[in-house]
Amino acid sequence: MTQAPNLVSKLLLGAAAAATLASAAHAQGAYPSRPVKLVVSQAPGGSSDTIARLWAEHAGKAIGGTIVVENKPGGGGIIAAQNALNQPADGYTLLYGSVSLMVLNQFTYKPLPYNPEKDFTGVAMLTTVPFVLTANPATGITSLKELMAKAKAEPGKLNFASAGLGNSTHLAVELVSEALGVRMTHIPYKGEADGILATIGGQTEVMAPVYGTALPHIKNGKLNPLAVLSPQRVPELPEVPTASELGVKDFDNMGWSGIVARAGTPADIIEKLNKATEAFHSSPDVQAKLKTMGVMPVSGPASLVMETAARDTKAWGPALQKLDLSSK
Repeated sequence: MTQAPNLVSKLLLGAAAAATLASAAHAQGAYPSRPVKLVVSQAPGGSSDTIARLWAEHAGKAIGGTIVVENKPGGGGIIAAQNALNQPADGYTLLYGSVSLMVLNQFTYKPLPYNPEKDFTGVAMLTTVPFVLTANPATGITSLKELMAKAKAEPGKLNFASAGLGNSTHLAVELVSEALGVRMTHIPYKGEADGILATIGGQTEVMAPVYGTALPHIKNGKLNPLAVLSPQRVPELPEVPTASELGVKDFDNMGWSGIVARAGTPADIIEKLNKATEAFHSSPDVQAKLKTMGVMPVSGPASLVMETAARDTKAWGPALQKLDLSSK
């Protein structure tokens, strides 16, 4: 009789230990046990959506599950960010992060209903894309020096197009103008394509579209390239200098994308997704597709996303605060 309690205790302890081991094994092998959602702040069909779907396809296979893209356009990306933050920090809802969402919005929208630094954590860096500062050929402007001279001679007369208030195509020109000490008038459009058409058509004189979008119009002579906003010159435009070469500093890599998750997401899940991103970066099909888009792959640890956001916030913050572009 005296042995019974000991036997029961041992059985209970053994069951508890088995349950603990089973739970640990389940925790290690369970993710993902259901589809993972990737929230994208742009409408289907755009470059961000295309890159997001390529990543979802390859990373999903690498983690042995499915990653589904869910488009939540509007509000400068705020709708998408809030949608992601409304879900648990369990790795089943991710956000396609960009320089606009993670850096620029905090200077454009006051108050911003999310804190890029505190509310999110990096998962994987994906791509970077340079912007190209361009001018309508009818202006006679063929270099950054000529743009500066013309803008200083007639302050505010030159108009520049953008894909919308606070968009990176807007802020790129504002920051370059600030660095050059010139003033141009901003004309926002409903998307990059509309802005380029306006510049080609002469309704505006200047624009800084992303490289992949600008290249065909540069090659057919409809836009004059003045400078590329990237660390190095781009292969297809070897004669066009970088802004840094021309003395305009801190405008490298203005366009970038990465995957972020809600802060507090388990580290092992983040590591698994970061490791799975190697399948995206190493795929020949992805590399070929990104090249046609004028986009360059960027890989690195999960921490690189937030490090890049912090770098850009520090580099551009003072100028953006001075411009006071906030939406009231």
